[in-house]
Amino acid sequence: MTIRAFADPQDRAALVECIIGLQEHERTLDPTLPEGSAMADEYYRLLVDRCRQCHGHILLARVNDAVAGFICVLTMVPPTEPDEPRDNHAYVSDVFVHVRYRGQGIGGALLQEAEALARAAGASTVRIGVLARNQEARRFYENRGFEEYHVQLVKEL
Repeated sequence: MTIRAFADPQDRAALVECIIGLQEHERTLDPTLPEGSAMADEYYRLLVDRCRQCHGHILLARVNDAVAGFICVLTMVPPTEPDEPRDNHAYVSDVFVHVRYRGQGIGGALLQEAEALARAAGASTVRIGVLARNQEARRFYENRGFEEYHVQLVKEL
C-alpha cells in the first residue's frame, strides 16, 4: 500500500468513485441523504475548493494499481464563530476505504498521514465529523485518540 497526494485531473475519476462509495455508505445510515452519483461531481469541486481555501490535502491510498481509499484534511481552518477558540485547527472532512480493502490498516495509515500534515502546518488540534449512527467509524476514531467535542442534536418536525 502506498499513500500519495491527489493529482487532479489524473486521479479525478478514482476520487469521484470514492466519494460515491462514501455517500452510499452514509445513506445506509441516513436514507434521506442524496444518492452518491447525484452529488459526487459537485462534492468533488467543493473538496478541491476547500483545500485551496484552508491549505488542504487530498491523499489517495493505493494497493497495486487500484485506489483503495482517500482522506481529505484541511490543515489551517480558522474559527468561524465568535465563541470558538481563536487558533486555527485542522479538520478531516472525509475518510473512505473501499469495502474490499477494509481491515488492512489503510484507514489508520491515511489518518496518520493527515495528522502529520496538520502538525507540519502548525495545527495543535484536529477535528473530524462523523454521523452519530456510524458506530464503526466512531470506534475507529476514538481508538485513535479522538473524543467528542461538539454534539449536534436533530429533531424531525
